[in-house]
Amino acid sequence: MSDNVEAIPTIEQRRTEKINEVKAALQKLAHPRFEKLTNRGKMEKMMQTEIELLQKSPPAKLENHLVTCNYAFYKSIIDEIETMGNASAVCMNFKRERVLISVDIITNEPHVWIKVVNRSAKTILIEYRDGKRSGDIIEQIKQHQYVSRRFNKPLIRVIFKNGILREMAEKLTRHGIHVVGELVEKEDPNLIGKWNEDMIEKLNEDDPSWKEEEEESPRSAPIPAYPAPTVPTLNLDISAVMLLVSNLCEPGGANFMFKEEMINKHAACERMKPAKAEVLKRMEGHKLIMSKMAFERVSEIVSTVGGAKEKERFAELVKAIERIPDPVDEAVGDVAKLNSVKDITPYTKRVFSCALITKTRTITANASFLEHAKQKSIYFKTIVIKPRPLTEQKEAFAQPL
Repeated sequence: MSDNVEAIPTIEQRRTEKINEVKAALQKLAHPRFEKLTNRGKMEKMMQTEIELLQKSPPAKLENHLVTCNYAFYKSIIDEIETMGNASAVCMNFKRERVLISVDIITNEPHVWIKVVNRSAKTILIEYRDGKRSGDIIEQIKQHQYVSRRFNKPLIRVIFKNGILREMAEKLTRHGIHVVGELVEKEDPNLIGKWNEDMIEKLNEDDPSWKEEEEESPRSAPIPAYPAPTVPTLNLDISAVMLLVSNLCEPGGANFMFKEEMINKHAACERMKPAKAEVLKRMEGHKLIMSKMAFERVSEIVSTVGGAKEKERFAELVKAIERIPDPVDEAVGDVAKLNSVKDITPYTKRVFSCALITKTRTITANASFLEHAKQKSIYFKTIVIKPRPLTEQKEAFAQPL
């Protein structure tokens, strides 16, 4: 055997290494920064149990235990607590009626329940597909949300250490869950063959079982009947059209020092990370629609503020946009619940009402509206982009870089 071939650790060496890893984590947990952590003793006890199991496991069973050992999960919790710095409790149990859950990490300021998921995006998807309730992350988080409503409604955050299918993350986000982790596209080689179109369609559907009637919550206005799209469709916000036609997003268009400070900030962002290519990629293979009122408004903006090339791009873009008639009501569905928010314009209400009516996702840079909605636990299907103003007319008064 060549001297360059690295020796494979024996099972006993792996046992010793794993025990030392758990002991090191226990030592970290004993640090003063963790001393005020409620329920720390429970976690220490569970990790001590892991050490004992590793020590006592006969060689025949040790291989399996090295794989199924909970140490990686405990280590992830410790690492997260160490990073965030404001954790108040760990591994806490909560119960509502017959539903019992365990919350991995809790913070009080702000009030957040955190779940840490170590499983791979592939494993999470398979468990969801096969209906394994004990491993189905959607069902687990649904239970967290159900129980949380009896404990001052904390924000629920789920940290996916090894990624999550984009459609699963978006479903959780629509129902008020804060998702942290890499979003994995369904076309990823590791996920090929692990999903089907019915599953993706189900993930994209609204699930009424998530919602609980609240006596004081504003009522949503009825959503007019509209045929479901037969091809992939995206709803454009005014901000999306502005980005698609702006000179700022064209080659060299951001290489100016403008007189307006706000435009300079957008230009700096554009130089650092061009925005248009990603939007065009997301639009590939999709039909484009707009609220009729929003379309008329952006037409006015381009006509007034746009330069010659920006107007040409707009004229070409509109050939691909279907205008959707607006309903009689200014706002429908969950959008109507936001009528009391003064900062929301009629155009914004029309844009997102259009999305609800047509059951489509909206490309938007309207972070303010989404934040207002989030504060009321209302979430829309969106592709969030960066805002880009029209700049062609302003180039004449700008200094080239």
